[in-house]
Amino acid sequence: MKRPQRGHEVLYLTQQDVIDVGLTGREILQLVRVALTEHGQKRYEMPAKIGVHPVKDTFFHAMPAWVPGACAVGIKWGGCYPENYQHGLPQTNGLMIMSCPDTGWPLCILDAIWITAKRTAAVTGLACEALARHDTAVAGVAGAGVQGREHVLVLPSVLPKLRKIKVFDKFPELAQKLVTELQCRVPSVELMVAKDLEELVRGSQVVVTATVIRTKPDPPILDSWVEPGAFLAPVDFDSMWNWETFARADKFLVDSLDEMKYFMTIGYLEHGLPSLHAEIGEVVAGVKPGRERDDELIIDMNIGMGVEDVVVGRELLTRALKKGIGKVLPL
Repeated sequence: MKRPQRGHEVLYLTQQDVIDVGLTGREILQLVRVALTEHGQKRYEMPAKIGVHPVKDTFFHAMPAWVPGACAVGIKWGGCYPENYQHGLPQTNGLMIMSCPDTGWPLCILDAIWITAKRTAAVTGLACEALARHDTAVAGVAGAGVQGREHVLVLPSVLPKLRKIKVFDKFPELAQKLVTELQCRVPSVELMVAKDLEELVRGSQVVVTATVIRTKPDPPILDSWVEPGAFLAPVDFDSMWNWETFARADKFLVDSLDEMKYFMTIGYLEHGLPSLHAEIGEVVAGVKPGRERDDELIIDMNIGMGVEDVVVGRELLTRALKKGIGKVLPL
């Protein structure tokens, strides 16, 4: 495959092309570590998300970012439609444009669904390294969709003493399908289906909730179920957790405070945010401390940032060009 002529052509990467590039889970963790470190050190340019919301509880977001340390600049246009299962489609979609920082011309258009799934779970994984108890043996994952699957795959790689992951979904057959399909990929950890959310949360030192995001949620997880010293990772805002739990956290973190402020202006997080300990990038970069005691309740709410997308996207573009993957299109 010839290299695209800058300013005249663009490389197009389908979702299968993106997968075929062959980035490993460990490599994605490292790329996201770079993105979060740069964010924590304030070496980036990334305006808060802007979006439109055509249907209740849905969104399209524009996510531009520039990370000089990775020579990565681009924009993701991504949407989330929780009811898409009715159409046989995933709830998350997206495309990215990677651009040339020197000329501004687009270099690559690529699928962003795979990137979104992988980088989101990687952020949780890096957060676990700094914020979860080192002796974590049991974790729970609520939601058996794309994000649930990716989190089940990443947790064993960042929690060395993990022995069991409990999975819950409002559709039990999806939880069972996840357990059946992924058990062989994480042989060191027992996967099991939790019969309800209480069984999922009780006894789990780490709990990830990756369910639908609701503007006006009715959180089902009771504060009394949460283990002392737990690390909670909601990637679905406050959809599953009661304010009581958020308010009593010893450390409460987000990925981007600017983005959370934006979400509050459009109706999400009706109770606001508790007092903030840090953005997760500040902890990954060593600017602020992570877990300091085993009994700390720590919550890290990560919704996703463009800096993560463009750093991963830049590496995908570089490797695709080297391997001759993708299709060159005229501009």
